[in-house]
Amino acid sequence: MRQSEPSLKDLLTELVGQFEQLVVQHIRLARQEFTADGQKLAFHAGGVVLGLLLLVLGMAFAGVALLVGLQLVLPTWAAAIVVALLFLSSGSLIAAGSMRNLKRNSPGRAIEEAQETITWLIRRK
Repeated sequence: MRQSEPSLKDLLTELVGQFEQLVVQHIRLARQEFTADGQKLAFHAGGVVLGLLLLVLGMAFAGVALLVGLQLVLPTWAAAIVVALLFLSSGSLIAAGSMRNLKRNSPGRAIEEAQETITWLIRRK
């Protein structure tokens, strides 16, 4: 005895159900990725803040020492300009490197996939 094959309606109903299940699972995965990425981002941002605080304190003392040392061979105003330029260039390099690391850890692909899913759901209705 041959079993009856499912109708086209049954197949489409099952397909839609499975697709909805896939979308729900995809949204759960995206939430998990956002949570993990957010925790990494918060950790790295906290490290940047702490590092910058210590850097400012250390640079202040190093700057005073450098300024006093340069005053032995340069006028005070010239020594101050040299120290200021050194601080400005160092700070720029550190900030640029930190921004690059923060951008690298952004959840780009998960956002794109979530937007595609939302667009598909809106068009479906």
